[in-house]
Amino acid sequence: MGEGEGGGDLWEFFTASAKGGGDKGDDYKMLKSVNPGDPLPSIEKAIDQYMILRSADLSGDFNRLHVDPEYARQTRFGGTIAHGPMSLAFMNELMMKCFGEGWAVGGKLLDVRFVAPIRPGDRIRIAGTVKEMQNKGERNSVECELSIEKQDGEKAVVGRGIAESFPPPLRGEGRVGVSSLEEK
Repeated sequence: MGEGEGGGDLWEFFTASAKGGGDKGDDYKMLKSVNPGDPLPSIEKAIDQYMILRSADLSGDFNRLHVDPEYARQTRFGGTIAHGPMSLAFMNELMMKCFGEGWAVGGKLLDVRFVAPIRPGDRIRIAGTVKEMQNKGERNSVECELSIEKQDGEKAVVGRGIAESFPPPLRGEGRVGVSSLEEK
């Protein structure tokens, strides 16, 4: 795709209006421009049982397969495994850090498959590649292939993420947004 069809500066919309995309002091930068085939900067995490227990607290999912190592050893998994939504949160983190508001406002995770369990002791890498970009008038989108890979190269989770941008709300045009609410 050439300029105007999906490459280069056209895609700066994802970061031009974003106010964040990561923790302050974080050296992870949102992408300024992307092209099909570009890799996203990956994130690595070390998984431990404490992280899985925190996920159980957050989600309310205290299934013994996640929180009881003694019980989980007797299952076909041979030990505790991470919650699926924890993996989704990691994919969300990658897309948020890469696309900021373009992810927060219109982001979607699609076709996610859990293909191998993530266990305490695993080091995982959350990664992605830009697959396709589209200009849809006032709205633009970028689609990425996403994966979570374990230290041995085995894929644990695969899916797609689509980030979209929308024009900011403008005063006086009847669009609902912070600025139109402040006028009332």
